[in-house]
Amino acid sequence: MSTDLDKYLKENRTKLDVENPDDESIWEGIRSGIQTPGTRSKKPRSKMIFMRVSNIAAIVLIALLAGYVINDIIGDITLGRKITLANINSELGQKEKDYKELISYKKQEIGPFNEIDNVIVNELVEELNRLDTIYNTVMNDLNRNGYNEKIVNIIFDTYEKKIRILELIIRETNKTQKYENEENIAL
Repeated sequence: MSTDLDKYLKENRTKLDVENPDDESIWEGIRSGIQTPGTRSKKPRSKMIFMRVSNIAAIVLIALLAGYVINDIIGDITLGRKITLANINSELGQKEKDYKELISYKKQEIGPFNEIDNVIVNELVEELNRLDTIYNTVMNDLNRNGYNEKIVNIIFDTYEKKIRILELIIRETNKTQKYENEENIAL
């Protein structure tokens, strides 16, 4: 095979060894590749228009979706939307609602804390305030980081501790009232 090529090159060396290219044949090839606007067919033009329209539509769709996502993220931050346990799971929301109702009922049973003049009750009220601080911190963590089972367990733990402390306050105020009633009877 290489002998045929060598033979061809030796015979046609003068024709192939040209310092200047054949400009006329090159320009003729370029002219045949270029079509004038009137000679183009309508099919490629309609295909080109379809591609442009679909590209524009895709860009608009991407811009709208990006705007929606950014608005949702910024809207949550600026409006201060908070995640609640009810948003996470309806069972968690119901459990939280039950705890809140029980705490509210026990607080109504006790009455205003500032009217109670008892050292033990005052310490228990301070403990309730600390639990409120822990609860607020954990709820901020829930809003910042999203659902986490440990956070939910801490939330319910604070509810249970509040209920126990409120029950202790009720017992202590009942002891104080019973003692005062006995003292009044003795006088």
